[in-house]
Amino acid sequence: MSFVPRSEPALRRLPVALVALSCALPAAWAADDSARLSTMSETELDAGMKSGVQVVMQRVPIQMEDQSVLVGAEYEPASRVATYHYLQASRLDPATLRNRLTAKNCSTPNTRAMLGRGIAFRHLYTVGERQLDVTVRDSDCAARG
Repeated sequence: MSFVPRSEPALRRLPVALVALSCALPAAWAADDSARLSTMSETELDAGMKSGVQVVMQRVPIQMEDQSVLVGAEYEPASRVATYHYLQASRLDPATLRNRLTAKNCSTPNTRAMLGRGIAFRHLYTVGERQLDVTVRDSDCAARG
């Protein structure tokens, strides 16, 4: 599956945590809503995830803090996986990338709450001809202590 980013003259800069949040929830829910996320219905959660993906897709490409560019997002309710697609110009160390993304996803309250609800966050980085695939699940947060 390949994604072609929307063409825009300037890349927007957003912190990774905000992008993770906007991929999952409508932009109006930017505050810590982890308690609400923990108790909302499955239907509400899926609708929020789909809405968040639409918001991200309207804003791509987005320049990230780590010099990657977010070019796409999708959510698959059946598998409960939110996938982010990035382009990266420079080489990445897979272990460092996994540690950084796990730490970021597990330490962001809203993202952590969604992980606790069984949603996984998959990050696909395209670096030249190579693709790095990092999926963060709730169990990854528990393993971090």
